[in-house]
Amino acid sequence: MRYKLRSLSGLLAFDAAARHGSLTLAAKELGRTQSAVSQQVKGLEDQLGFALFIRRPREIELTPAGRALAKSVKQALEGIDDRITTLMRRHEPNVIRLSAYHSFAIQWLIPRLPRFNMAHPEIDIRVNADDHQVDVAAEGYDLAIRGGWLRKLPPGVKPMRIEKYMPVYAPELAGGRDITAQELGDFPLIGYEDRSYWNDWLFHNGLELNNPDFGKTYSHSGLLVQAAIVGAGIGMAPLATAAQALIDGRLRCVKGKASSNGFCFYTVASEEPPSENVAMFVKWLHDEMDQMEIDLQQFLTEN
Repeated sequence: MRYKLRSLSGLLAFDAAARHGSLTLAAKELGRTQSAVSQQVKGLEDQLGFALFIRRPREIELTPAGRALAKSVKQALEGIDDRITTLMRRHEPNVIRLSAYHSFAIQWLIPRLPRFNMAHPEIDIRVNADDHQVDVAAEGYDLAIRGGWLRKLPPGVKPMRIEKYMPVYAPELAGGRDITAQELGDFPLIGYEDRSYWNDWLFHNGLELNNPDFGKTYSHSGLLVQAAIVGAGIGMAPLATAAQALIDGRLRCVKGKASSNGFCFYTVASEEPPSENVAMFVKWLHDEMDQMEIDLQQFLTEN
């Protein structure tokens, strides 16, 4: 079959211009000059025999025919991109492209990843920290580590860990001595903007505070834990994020029972069943979580 178009460059220029509504922004995306993109779109229009854009002094607008073509071109290019991604994965079987939340990646995963690398030097784990819930396959990942509520997990998904929370603080905050639960009201309390984490722990431990000093709030658990480490106050922290700092002695726990609101971490693979390497890495993640729980329980018992 002989295709009507002699070049795809005009279609790529048209697609970018249609998405941005601007020849200038299309040129920036494609790494070309605005004049070159304009000429390529004009060349495409000449081949087709009809206009794709209405051109105004500072903007362009798709014609009805342009809108119809833009939709088809977008679908076709996305299909090509998906196929290329799949083929690239097949030719790089020892690469695992991983998406994980910032705090989880920095505070939990990265410190432990060298152990996996030593055991499996042939596998290249490429981590991208991103807090939005990625479309694993469409965005080119092999695996994503996500957080969500246990009651809302997709069917058949096994959580890596159901998160637990404890008040943590730097030893220097109280001059090196332990802080008791009854003294919580004497120190700044830090946490998320949602104070239910603090309320849940207090309720779980049969405590009530009068006029507590709620200080700074943080959007990420990693920021919260770091604030506690530098002595900003007592933080209601997820133990997975605070574990290493607790074991290293940079943080201590207020004595009490850990609370949980059903938040958990789980994995989503781009393919089911996952590849052998992805399945092995997921098992390693679960094993590391289990070992962390053992280490934490031992630490909390001894301290």
